[in-house]
Amino acid sequence: MQPIRPLWNSLLLFIVPIIIGQLLAPWQSTQMAYHLLQQKVTEIKMATEERNHELDIALSSQLAKFDFNCGANDMALLRDPRFYSTHIRLQGLELASGKSCSSLGLGIPLIHELNHDELPASKYGLTATTARFNTEQEVVAYARVGDNLAYWVLDNSWSHQLIQHSCTNCFYLEFTQRHQGMAPTLFPRGDRSIKTENSNYSQSFLDQRQLIKQTVWAGKALKEYALQQVKRYGLWIGIAVGCLLNAIYWLLRSYRRSLKGLLQTGLEHREFIPFYQPVVDTRSHQVVGFEALLRWQRGSELIPPNTFIDYAEEQQLILPMTEQLLQQVINDLPLLAPEQWVSVNVVAAHIEQPLLRTLLSDCHHPAPTRLTFELTERKPILDIQAATREITLLQQLGYHFKLDDFGTGYGGFAYLQSLGIRQIKIDKMFVDTIGTHDLKRSVLDAIIAFGRKSGMEMIAEGVETQEQADYLHQQGVYLIQGYVFGKPMSLTELADWQQEWQLQYPQSA
Repeated sequence: MQPIRPLWNSLLLFIVPIIIGQLLAPWQSTQMAYHLLQQKVTEIKMATEERNHELDIALSSQLAKFDFNCGANDMALLRDPRFYSTHIRLQGLELASGKSCSSLGLGIPLIHELNHDELPASKYGLTATTARFNTEQEVVAYARVGDNLAYWVLDNSWSHQLIQHSCTNCFYLEFTQRHQGMAPTLFPRGDRSIKTENSNYSQSFLDQRQLIKQTVWAGKALKEYALQQVKRYGLWIGIAVGCLLNAIYWLLRSYRRSLKGLLQTGLEHREFIPFYQPVVDTRSHQVVGFEALLRWQRGSELIPPNTFIDYAEEQQLILPMTEQLLQQVINDLPLLAPEQWVSVNVVAAHIEQPLLRTLLSDCHHPAPTRLTFELTERKPILDIQAATREITLLQQLGYHFKLDDFGTGYGGFAYLQSLGIRQIKIDKMFVDTIGTHDLKRSVLDAIIAFGRKSGMEMIAEGVETQEQADYLHQQGVYLIQGYVFGKPMSLTELADWQQEWQLQYPQSA
């Protein structure tokens, strides 16, 4: 399968979040509709509280100044801009004498028309204008001062503006006035048909005096508006996410391309070198061999392998790296004791093709008894027949293979049976379970039992404590590799370490 070109990758990363956002919009629109309804209720509630507060201050101040004679002072107050605000459509007085006056000048017997005697007996109250010809009724606030009445016809345009804001014809508002012992009065605002829809929903609240219940209804129109909003927001969010993913993609691509360039430069400058970690036989404390571990010496900086090994394998650069490492190991072998071997890691590609065999042939098949190879399980062997053939040919030349990271990868027991490998390395993952209650402890014991029964040579790697080394020795695993004896070292450091080791264990010399 051919890799997709970077521009196509970039286009997909940009488009996919947008498509996902649009596909998810119907599911998100319901939540958005409820959120918009809640937002509208909060908006109406705040506007009501603000309006009531302003009216309380204005009406109480105005009421205290009336003479209740419809004279010059009363007319001035009725028309004073401080009191005749945008919240009031009309205001007036109805006197006990039967005389009346209003902000229009002429007296309007509004309260008498509402049947004065049926009004609640409280000093302050709310009522409504008479319903005629199916038009909206106005809210009327009134106050009693003796037998005189002051009234204010409140402007309802604020409620129309609020329910039409942002989303036209999406909300229906009902004011329900409550009087003890009287039937409630209903003041509808907006499209009444919303209340009759099958899928409508609503929220209610009471004002601070508990006199009026307000209910906001929403239905199909709000859901459609919410869907449009979600799609719009989803589009912009999708575009933002797409741009972010593209930025990450190109930065990562740039980084990986630059890393590949650095690795190739390192190969040209022969910066990949072996570090040797000792393998000790705990029966004699003899250093029987070493594992050659790949290190990147870039100038004075030693770069740890976990920062580049996986990428090098992905880019097939591990093959020339291993070749460079192997050549250096071959050069170093004469500097080590004749009885000591060195193990070099190889990957599946080395034995699925005659790469390793060709490399050894070019070097005139050096030191078959001292040069061994560890086949890692990190990547699966895809062509097991070719791998078996190559390993068999190399074994016939005297070279030996170990199965590295045994039990952690793809092949395990199947590789031992198919490839004819007689040596295994027990991974640090299992060694770390010694002295613990980790479930993998039983796997460690099973691997050791299998190795003993099958006559396998076993090496435990990643051994860090004497307790681990002692347990493995008791179980018949005598070849130990790990920090408990020595860390990976350069050839110079290794020479000094071996001198100290021989002083500590003379019999191992």
